[in-house]
Order: sequence, then structure tokens, then C-alpha cells
Amino acid sequence: MIFYSLLAVVLLSPLPYGANRPWSWSLCALLIALLAMAWAVRFFVQKRQTPFFRHFAAIGDAAVLFFVALVWACMQTTGYISGPHPLWQLQNELLNFSAGAVSLNPADTVTSIMRLLSYALVFWLALCYGQDSRKARTVFYGLMVAGFIYAVYGLIIQLGDFRMVLWRERSYAGSVSSTFINRNHFATFAGLTLLCSLALLSERMQTMGEYNLSGNLGKQRFIENLITRAWFPLLAFFTIGSALILSYSRGGFLSVSLALLAFLLLFYVNPRTRNKNTLIIFGSLILFGAIIFFVSSEALLDRFGRLDEESKIRTTVYDLTWNSILSNPWAGFGLGSYEEAFHLYQSMDISGNEVTPMIHDYAHNTYLEAVFELGLPAALALFYGFVKIAWICFKGFLNRKRDMIFPAIGVAATVLIGAHSLIDFSMQIPAVSYAYALLMGVACAQSFSSSAQSRTRKAKKWPDYAAA
Repeated sequence: MIFYSLLAVVLLSPLPYGANRPWSWSLCALLIALLAMAWAVRFFVQKRQTPFFRHFAAIGDAAVLFFVALVWACMQTTGYISGPHPLWQLQNELLNFSAGAVSLNPADTVTSIMRLLSYALVFWLALCYGQDSRKARTVFYGLMVAGFIYAVYGLIIQLGDFRMVLWRERSYAGSVSSTFINRNHFATFAGLTLLCSLALLSERMQTMGEYNLSGNLGKQRFIENLITRAWFPLLAFFTIGSALILSYSRGGFLSVSLALLAFLLLFYVNPRTRNKNTLIIFGSLILFGAIIFFVSSEALLDRFGRLDEESKIRTTVYDLTWNSILSNPWAGFGLGSYEEAFHLYQSMDISGNEVTPMIHDYAHNTYLEAVFELGLPAALALFYGFVKIAWICFKGFLNRKRDMIFPAIGVAATVLIGAHSLIDFSMQIPAVSYAYALLMGVACAQSFSSSAQSRTRKAKKWPDYAAA
């Protein structure tokens, strides 16, 4: 029940607008914390040892650095390390009052710490249960089904020209955003679920790729098996892909394209998967999707044509953010306090006017924003975890003889998230982060040799806790 409850929380998190509201992300964090405590109680009461500790040793350095970054974020809520923020110092001098912290908004810093911890717990639980290949497939299948349902809902809202999404008026009329407020955030979530559908589709097509496609009988058997065995992953792939294109998210489309390219390159560089028929099939699917894109995405192409108009403001924000980082590179301005702190450096040309003021609550570059808020050392410690997990998945894809599709998708998902984080802030939306943490926990768990796990379990008489 812990595993399926975790899956339910993650898959339902996009419903309240990507869980990007205080009540929704607090509820999700509470439920995940309760599930983690239930897992810990069950683990220690039953006194079961698992191969997870061997896996934890592989990511131990990343885990330590992650918690170092969190500890530093906690210290930012106080003024004992590097002194309070300059604005707090000014207030203390004017009001003869002793208060303040490194963070300009300590309350938001605490909230951001809570959210980061909940993402880490999702990854932890997925890593534990993802050792079982059946549960790993359940996670991927669940994400695919969720992506399909949210894509269908978004397409119905779009094609039916409905003005409301759930109980709120649509923010992006004329584009698919499903239950997310921002179409770019939906595009990132859809991209992650699209990769899951591609994983399940490729699993079925790897065996079908052994047919002799040069002959009519081989083609006939391939098409029959494709219809009978892979119809739903194929349907989900094209449905989610259509919703992604109709979201008209430039960053989302480019990031997913890079992820699909990385996926194909992985299959090409691995001698075990360098099958001519399989590569032809995957290439044909992506080519077919590209044709659909160029036929049905005039609005998206038009948005690419207007890229220069919007990039001027983004470039100015990036420059100002970088200059502010140089003025305070080590301590940071407080996790989650970008909006308040950046206001001190905001120039008049990006401030808007009295009627429509421009509020820059995000930097639209997750890397710059993290360095701005945490400081360079803590931000690098946080980034290291993503690089390390992606590297484990890459090595797992090269070394494993079976179930290698899971670490391959982990690498592709990290490419997607990493590329989109350069131009947007989808990873700061809880539903997207939960889906990515769940996917990467499973991908990382499946990056280790199953035969080695079995030998270790047999030698030390470890029961299969994940399967239990």
C-alpha cells in the first residue's frame, strides 16, 4: 500500500494546477512524509536488510552534498553565519531593533526546504521499490497513463474551446495546458510521460524488431504484433505528443526533441541495442512525429519567429541576476527569495509601468536562480546530485543486459529537465519535480545489475523487501 499510495500522490499532484499552490504542495509534502515514515517503521519493525544500502553507497556522496545544501538553506533563515541581509541591517539601524537573517524572506526559504525534502523522499521511496522490475514497470505505466489522461483532458479543453480549467479561467487561451496553469510546465510534464510511453513501446518493439522487415511476412507479423501488443503505448505516445505540440511551448518542444535525440544516441552507442531494425523503427516514429509537427503547428512556428522580441527581456534578467550573484557569490540571498531580492537589482527597462508592472518572481533559468538564492558552493552541491544520478543511469544502460530501457529513459529525462531549466522554471513546479523524482528513483534502482543483487541477497540471506 505504501508503494501504490506514493504512486497515487505523484500521479494526482498535477490535478490542483501542478500542485503549485501553498495548500496543494503542503498537502503533497505531508502525505509523502507520512508514507516515508510508514516505510521506515515497516523497515525497522520487520528488521529486514535490503540491497538498497549497497545502492545507497553508490549515491552516498550526492546524498551528503544534497543535505549540505539543505543545511545551508536552513542557516540562511538565521543571521548567525554571515550576518543578516543588508535590508535587515538597515531596518535594525533605523528602528534600533535586533532581527534579521541571511534570507530576505525566511518563510519562503523554509517552504522551499520542505518542498526539496519531499522531492528527495519521493526519490528515496522510488529507489527502494524500483529494485523490483515489476514495480518499475508499474511506475512507468502509471506515468504513461497519467500523461495520456491529462493530455486528453487538455485536448478536450482546447478543441472544445472551453474557457475554464477545473475551477479557474484558462491563462493560455488557444494552447493546451491541461490542469497546469502554465503551458510550459505542462509541456515538461508531458515530455516526461512521453518518455515513459516510449520506454514501454520500445520494450515491446525490441523483440518485434528481430523480424525480417525486408520480407512481406516479416512486415505483416510486425504490424500484427504492433497492433495487439503495443497499441496503447503507441496511442499514448501520439496523444501526449499531439498535446505537447499544441501547447505551443517552444522550450518544451526543443527539450523533448533533445531528450528523444539522446535516447536514440544511447541505443546507437550500446552494441547490445545497436539493432538496425529497431533504430529504423524508432527513427520512423520520430520522423512521423516531426511530420505531424510541421503540418499542425503553425502557431508554435510563429512563436519561434517572435523569439527575438521576448529574448531581450530574458537576456536583461539573466545579466542582472548574474551581476547580483557576483556581488554576493558565497552566501546567496536565501532559498525561495528570488522575487524579493531581485527587486533590489531590477532596472527600469524591465519594470514595466504603473498600469502593468512587470514582476520577475522567477529568473527563467533554474541554474542562475539556484546560485542566486543558495550561493555558488551550495548550488553546486545541489547540481552534483543530478549529474551523479544521470551518470549512474548512463553506466547502468551500458552495463545491464536486461531492463536497460529504464536507465536509458533516466538519462533522456535528465537531458529534458536540464535543457528546459536553462530557459524556464518547470522544476520549481511540484508536480513536475515529483514526476521526475519518481522516474529517476526507478531508473537509478534499475541501473544496477539484477544478477549482482540476487547473488548478494542469496549470500547474506536478504529477503526481497521491494517485492514484498
